[in-house]
Amino acid sequence: MQKLFKTAKLPYVIKKDMQAYLITHSVSDIAMLSFLHSENKIIDKKTARTRKTARKITFTLKAYLRAIQKADVSIDPPMLKMVLKFPNLFLDLFFMTWLRTKMVRDMMLPDYANNANNEIVQLSNDLMKFLSQHDIKSEIHVQ
Repeated sequence: MQKLFKTAKLPYVIKKDMQAYLITHSVSDIAMLSFLHSENKIIDKKTARTRKTARKITFTLKAYLRAIQKADVSIDPPMLKMVLKFPNLFLDLFFMTWLRTKMVRDMMLPDYANNANNEIVQLSNDLMKFLSQHDIKSEIHVQ
């Protein structure tokens, strides 16, 4: 498989613990995409760009990273471990900047936002089931 990626000149990384990587990726998706829907409708651009929305992402990401660590899941990519050490204000500013990007504006288009919401609901339910199987209570549950 490595040869295939090298031949195609595609960057790749071999993961020793794919489950940890997938769980961590799910946690970051839940945190960063759960803001798309609020009260069963797509959030408006003005609300999406607020510090309140950024704080929700910060809080959710940190809470779920701590929860999966308690369940003995290694945070992968390891760079995300730094998120737990960063002050909330720094992360809020980072996410406020991210929320103003074209990528986020595109994610707020109805087709993407509705599909993403369905995926996030499923990922969130799966995460809650996983944490309960490990007798871990998370600080929050994202709807």
